[in-house]
Amino acid sequence: MAIQVASMAHRCVTMALVGGALAPKKSNRQSPFANRCCLVGAASAANNFRPLRGSYKRRDDACRSNFSSEQMPNKTCTHELFRVSTLVTRVMFMERMPITVLVAAVGGQGGQLFSQWLFDAAKIAGFAPAGVGLPGLSQREGATIYYLEFFANPEDTSLFSPFPEKGQVQILIGLELLELLRAVQSGYLSTDGVIVGSTHRVLTADEKLPIKGGFVTEQQALPILHRAARQCIVFDAVKAATFAGLSERAANAILLGALAASEVLPFPPNAFRKAIEHYGVAVNFNLRAFEFGLRYREWSDKLNQLENETMTEWEQIPEPDLPEPVRRKMEALSLDDELASTLKQAARWLCHYQDARYFARYLDCLQAICERDRECSSNLLVTKEVARILALRMAYEDAIRVAQLKTQRQRFERLRQEHRIADDTVYRVVDFFSPDWDELTGLLPVKVTGGKGHGTRATNLQPPVPDPQPLSEVDDLPNLPSQVEELKRPAVQLRLETTSLLGFLTLKALSLLKPLRPYSQRFKSEWEAITEWLSAVDWALREDYELAFLVARSGEMVRGYGRTRRKTLSAWQAFIAFLKALRQRGTPTREIVSLGEQFLELAMSGPQGPEKAWQFAKEQLARMSG
Repeated sequence: MAIQVASMAHRCVTMALVGGALAPKKSNRQSPFANRCCLVGAASAANNFRPLRGSYKRRDDACRSNFSSEQMPNKTCTHELFRVSTLVTRVMFMERMPITVLVAAVGGQGGQLFSQWLFDAAKIAGFAPAGVGLPGLSQREGATIYYLEFFANPEDTSLFSPFPEKGQVQILIGLELLELLRAVQSGYLSTDGVIVGSTHRVLTADEKLPIKGGFVTEQQALPILHRAARQCIVFDAVKAATFAGLSERAANAILLGALAASEVLPFPPNAFRKAIEHYGVAVNFNLRAFEFGLRYREWSDKLNQLENETMTEWEQIPEPDLPEPVRRKMEALSLDDELASTLKQAARWLCHYQDARYFARYLDCLQAICERDRECSSNLLVTKEVARILALRMAYEDAIRVAQLKTQRQRFERLRQEHRIADDTVYRVVDFFSPDWDELTGLLPVKVTGGKGHGTRATNLQPPVPDPQPLSEVDDLPNLPSQVEELKRPAVQLRLETTSLLGFLTLKALSLLKPLRPYSQRFKSEWEAITEWLSAVDWALREDYELAFLVARSGEMVRGYGRTRRKTLSAWQAFIAFLKALRQRGTPTREIVSLGEQFLELAMSGPQGPEKAWQFAKEQLARMSG
């Protein structure tokens, strides 16, 4: 009695149940794993079978389909015969189940090459491999997926499924952290599966859009991966390549070596070596990376220690030599470890940005907020938030700062390391600039631009005097700058070769204007915005602590330079006006905080965030007025 069995739409298998044993129908069709999206060893029997009713998640479920009592020779023994045939079929299926591997990567990482190595290694190890590649937007950093099955019997390749089944993938390999998480979230991995992958990130467009955060981190992902798999082998393959003295292109070969070292595949290491040699792509380079990955257990702890010791950008800046009065004031404000760490970072950052007197100005502003905060709470949450954001706001990016960063020695050293440029190799660095009218005139002194202000230095500027009623009467929200207005602003297109003598000296001369920054129009306008923010925080501390923390957080909304800074500053002013209007309408403080948090979340959600937040505020005010 022959029974044709198939899984709906994607399972192309023809089997015969003869004497209680399943025997696959042989097929002569088998094609190699090609560079394009094609099936390998997937012999289709589509012309020889009819699809059955139902959908089956497991291969051994196929034996139950379309097996009705009318087909039994004796209806009285239907149940017993069905039970026996099911058990026999399950045993036969388990013996012939392939090793299933899913490779998830990003276009350009070498996912196809990695899959080809696995395919060839399986052949060399005596297995019958079959695979399919779904490259997607492989040349534009799109998601790519490669699925492979390794059969012990070459005749069983006719059972190959061109699509991974949920809960049936035994080994999940990810060349990028987010793609690894996507595969886990899709449910492909079996309960006793193994994960081998790299934790480095290639940020997606959606992750780059939010003003703050918005991207998946290793700390968020690792607990999910460890819960999903029986065994989890993950590390930053790009950092491992750097640790080995190789370029980041070696990441996939290092990951292949770690896979071989884990012994989750029954392939000897020599099979992987021969696979690399057989495919013939950068053989010596990839073999070197593979051998390094093969020693994964030896250097994994050292790599983790190296990651922990990696200095952040502010730590690379030398410790500033602060005057004794400034140091004492800093120590007096270091009320706990968190605040002390923030002040230490701010000291390095602001002294590198301007000088020690500028940092003293920072401490004066923070002290005024801290005194008010200590009257309201003992945890100093508002002070800590202001300390962090104030340092960022005071280190705004103007033309002087850009020139300073473009010409510092660390930048050229980083470029050499990232691009593996030898010390005796001559290279060129070309920078493109597009300053608009405000950025150009911002360098001029206040007296030249006609703006009202002072010509005193930063050391003589007094801390802002808080306005007791910064939220005065308001009739409507201020408008955001329109795109048409921004496009009408004149801008200059500049192209400078920073590695040339003329280009370097031009930027260096611009960076030497740093002592004149406190006299500039840009300094005046930035400090007016900072003063307005600090005054709003001081007022909110008098009203409600949660409201004060919200206003303190709102200072981070203002960021960027040029068009972005003008728009975010206008959005912050709309935020303050929104709070004014809510207060005038007698809205409860808790509701003001809730609506303010929604405004901030929208404003920092991406490039169009300020417009969305402004529209949200208008709708809320219209609803309350109606």
